[in-house]
Amino acid sequence: MAICGRNSENVLIAVQQLQHLGPIYGLPCDVSNMAQVQETVSSIINRFGKIDILVNNAGISMTYGRVGEIDPVQWAGVVATNLIGTFHCCHAVIPWMQKQGGGRIINLKGYGADFPSPYVTAYGATKAALVAFTKSLASEYKRDGIRVNIFSPGVIKTDLVTHTDATVEGATHLQKIGWIIDLMSGPVERAASFAVRMALLEKTVTGKSFHAVSVTRLLARAVRYGILRRWQKQ
Repeated sequence: MAICGRNSENVLIAVQQLQHLGPIYGLPCDVSNMAQVQETVSSIINRFGKIDILVNNAGISMTYGRVGEIDPVQWAGVVATNLIGTFHCCHAVIPWMQKQGGGRIINLKGYGADFPSPYVTAYGATKAALVAFTKSLASEYKRDGIRVNIFSPGVIKTDLVTHTDATVEGATHLQKIGWIIDLMSGPVERAASFAVRMALLEKTVTGKSFHAVSVTRLLARAVRYGILRRWQKQ
C-alpha cells in the first residue's frame, strides 16, 4: 500500500502507524501539483509494479464564511486540491490501469454534495462536482475494466473539521450547528472499513454513490444523542 500527503512528517507518522498491516510506502505529494502527482505515481509503479486501487482522499476546506468575505485565492485553492487534485491523480493512474487490464478508483464526497453548503461554498461545490465527475469517469472507462465509485464517509473529526478559521458571522453559524457536527461525527475506522468494502465490490458496480452512514443509523444516533444531552443537563 502507498500513501501520500503534503506534510512529509505526517506521512511518516502514518506509515509508522500502519506498518503492522504490511509493506507501507509513504511519499510527500501535493495533489494540486500535476508534476508531483506524476512523480509519485512513477515511484509507486517502480516499487510495486502496478496500482490496483486509487483512493482520492485528499481534501481541504476554507475559512468558514460568506462568499463576499472569503479570500478568492483560498477559495480557488480548495478547488485545486479537492477537484483538480482528484483529476490529476486519475489522469496519472488510469493509463497504468489500462495497461494491466483494469482497476478501481474510489472518490470521496462530503458536505455539500447532496444539499446546500452555506459558509463553505468552495468545499461543497467541489464535492458536488466530484459526484458528476465520478459518474462521467465511470462511463468513459467501463470498457477498460476500470470501476469508479464515490462514497460519503460521514463527518470525521480530522483537522479539516476541528481546526477551522471563521469570519465573525461564520463563527456564529458554527456555534449554532455544533450539535449537528457532534451528532454526525464518527470514528475514522468506520470510514476506513467502508472504503475496504468499496474496494471489494463486484466488478460490475461502477458510477455509483454510497454512504458509510445509513439513514437508519443516523436516526438511531440522533435518539442516543438526544438522550445523552438530556442526561448531561440534569
